[in-house]
Amino acid sequence: MTKDTSPIPLYGLSLEEGQDINVGPYAWKTEVDLSTLGVPYELKGKTFAQIRGEFEKETGNPKVSVPTLQTEDGWITDSWTIAEYKYGTPERSLFAGGEALNRFINTWVDKDLFGALVPLFAPWLYQAQNAESSAWFLKQKLGGDKSKIDALIAASKDDAWVDQTAAAARGTLGTLEKHLAALKAAGKGPFIAGTDYPTHADSDVFGWYGASAAVRPYDLLAKVWHHEDLPLVSEWAKKVVEVSGVNAPKYPY
Repeated sequence: MTKDTSPIPLYGLSLEEGQDINVGPYAWKTEVDLSTLGVPYELKGKTFAQIRGEFEKETGNPKVSVPTLQTEDGWITDSWTIAEYKYGTPERSLFAGGEALNRFINTWVDKDLFGALVPLFAPWLYQAQNAESSAWFLKQKLGGDKSKIDALIAASKDDAWVDQTAAAARGTLGTLEKHLAALKAAGKGPFIAGTDYPTHADSDVFGWYGASAAVRPYDLLAKVWHHEDLPLVSEWAKKVVEVSGVNAPKYPY
């Protein structure tokens, strides 16, 4: 654990300049990790435009992203790299369960869960953030093809499409539901590595739970994470908040 008990600045994704909130999945991972380890932090928000402008200059890193921590050892970027930093102990390791499990979960989240939830997340984010950040998002994430985001925005206004896409996302999370069921049957858990506290594997998945809480007008927590199809996933998400002590995700306004 760090000897300095003052809060560490943790930078996440905000929608407007001056908002000290985080609506992105990646900084949520670090929020859970730090909370689990009892490391105090102070959340600071940066928009996409700020990250690719002033934050690059401030950190001296042209590839800086969020989450980023400002530590006594300098700037640390990326949730996995932050999880490897010195805060953990042998008794409370963020990589309990082994690197292979954590790498598998990380890959599954970045590929499968990302693919399932982004169609529901991206149209909200594009419209919710400031104009400069929306322009950056369009250029960097969609190659400047506005027809792609326009199509997603139009689809997101169709209740049937939202329900169908949410059902597909629940299908993806069915993998986690089965894993949690197997752990429960073996008397292990309630967390992904079979531990009694959240590890980075849990934080990896929970990142998208936290990001889902911000989305409107539809309620992704209700439609996906706390749906009756996924009772163990629903209970797992509640346990992550309860045991880690992280602030419960909520709509940012």
